Amino acid sequence: MKHSVIYIVIFVCLFSFNSKSFAFAGGNELSLSPDKSIPITKKSINIAMFLSLSYDRISELDFTKFNIEDKKRLKYRCFEYITFYEGARIALDKLEKEGYNVSLYVYDVGEEDVNEMKKVLEKPEMKSMDLIIPLVFQKCFTIAADYALKHEIPIINPMSPNPSIVVGNPFVFKIQPSSIADVETTVRYIRNKFTSPNIILLFSPKEKALMEMYQRAIERENWTWCGVDYNKYPNRIFEKVDPKKDNIFISILDKGSQQTNEAYANTLLMKLNNNKGLPPINLIAQYDWLDYPSLDLRLLEKFNFHFTLSYLNDYTNQNFVEFVKEFRNHFRQEPDKIYAALGYDIMMYFVPVIQNKGKSFSKEPNEDRSKFMINSYLFDRRDPNDGWQNRRTVIYKISDYKIISVGR
Repeated sequence: MKHSVIYIVIFVCLFSFNSKSFAFAGGNELSLSPDKSIPITKKSINIAMFLSLSYDRISELDFTKFNIEDKKRLKYRCFEYITFYEGARIALDKLEKEGYNVSLYVYDVGEEDVNEMKKVLEKPEMKSMDLIIPLVFQKCFTIAADYALKHEIPIINPMSPNPSIVVGNPFVFKIQPSSIADVETTVRYIRNKFTSPNIILLFSPKEKALMEMYQRAIERENWTWCGVDYNKYPNRIFEKVDPKKDNIFISILDKGSQQTNEAYANTLLMKLNNNKGLPPINLIAQYDWLDYPSLDLRLLEKFNFHFTLSYLNDYTNQNFVEFVKEFRNHFRQEPDKIYAALGYDIMMYFVPVIQNKGKSFSKEPNEDRSKFMINSYLFDRRDPNDGWQNRRTVIYKISDYKIISVGR
């Protein structure tokens, strides 16, 4: 009971949300009343959300010396994932108006707190859940996934890129696309954008598996291409450039740390810039490059820098713009880079699909909800004994020093 009281006090402090009913976990719930005129196959659903909120440490915060740069660090752990809940709460508010009925149970479980995860899963209400959403690390997620498998409850992994989490569990839904989805999106974009692609793929032996994914996809298109082991042949990357074709450098190189990757990115950009005889170049690399302070943005613009990413605060996306307006209205701040939009999309997708499809959802989860989401999902699996992976990601481009989405 002590925790429940603390929990409610925290959120009264952090939120100013207009709601008919607003209560929280540890057995408390958020209930939304349906519009009886809207036919829904399943009358209502129960959702369990596990977040690392650290509300037991809220008294340690010193807001008189609050530093916004420290907000997401260890000292202010309760702020790390709260925007995921905030985004989900906006979605639930909309879904209530559409006639959906949801009871949301929110539990404070540390990212690696295995004992607390086991304790919560023993609560009697857990067996009545229709969906479990744990925003936790691998060990805790594995425990929750085993529980979901045993009780045949769909479970979402919002953040892990690891494809192994779906193996052997048909109830797991992995939101972050795997590498193959990035490859497919990139190749699809090149096919639609360029008439005569010539691909120069930069890699090292460590990226062999990803390189082979690209190789298979490129060869299916019958494009000219070559792979260059950059660690061995850094001075031979221009040998296959063709002035009569659309030259596209795809860098999948990972040097192992931000410092070495930043140095590599700078070196590659300088090589491209210093070779005055080059035809126009298109460069596709990792999103992380935009976080490197030493990179010259003029060179990213000059070489048409592209990257793939599942979530980004994209103000050219009208659905995201509308979401930001709602977020500002409710919370008086901008959403963070990923968690808020992710929480919103998960609710906007899974609540209607589960309520409309009922038990058949786990066998065929795909439904077109793109009109209502920031980034839509497309789930796929190779084996009926495995879980589902989202295969949809977005490719972005630097244009006029702005980030714009150019393909899916």
